[in-house]
Amino acid sequence: MARIKYTPLYLEAKTELIKMIKKGDFKDNRLPPEEELSERLGISRSTIREALITLDREGIITKKQGIGSLIHKSTLTTKMRIDLVQDFIKLLENGGYKASVKRINSTWLDEIPQVEIKMPPLKDKKYFLNEFLYLADYQPAILATNIIPESSLAIPLQTKEIPFNSFKGFFDFLSKYTNEEVSHSITRFIPSKVDTKISRILEIKENEPIIKREEFYYGIFDKLICCSEIVFHPGLVDLTIVRKLD
Repeated sequence: MARIKYTPLYLEAKTELIKMIKKGDFKDNRLPPEEELSERLGISRSTIREALITLDREGIITKKQGIGSLIHKSTLTTKMRIDLVQDFIKLLENGGYKASVKRINSTWLDEIPQVEIKMPPLKDKKYFLNEFLYLADYQPAILATNIIPESSLAIPLQTKEIPFNSFKGFFDFLSKYTNEEVSHSITRFIPSKVDTKISRILEIKENEPIIKREEFYYGIFDKLICCSEIVFHPGLVDLTIVRKLD
């Protein structure tokens, strides 16, 4: 049975507030009080408050006691925010591209491939490698290499079931085969140079400077489930982060 998709009301309220911010010209750059916003949108003040807290956390507003909700339109024009968008399809679409993805490699290996991931000590005899190529307006933009240690799998891997067109789908898949919900990841950014493989796949000149991202995914029992190395085309992907400094 397919799951019914449900969007919490406060997220719908957040979307409406963003539309309001984009269209509106507010005095002193402040949103109206919660009570007025509640009346405008026809929802409870508690729902409005939850939506405002989310907007504050994302840097779109700042809530100040005694002042109100101050608007930051600068953050609404900031694209490719990796602090908000995890799915690379959505990230590229956010950058204004027509995005797609294809799997270019999927195989078992007897040893860890030659990637720059600083893998923790593992005693596995097999590793499953998955490589996805994300396209921006049909141009190679992101190369994602995922490595699954055999010891992390609770049941034999059915490779034909591995999704490649959905970030959430891939981690649902991992949860199924490891019997452990993916809890968190630890990310590092590494300065590197374009090697022959990356040059061929992403169509970048060899020895060009790039930043690689390595990521380690852990389950709720803190077991290492998957490792990733991600390379972004510097001419197509301009990653940004908004940091709240309060």
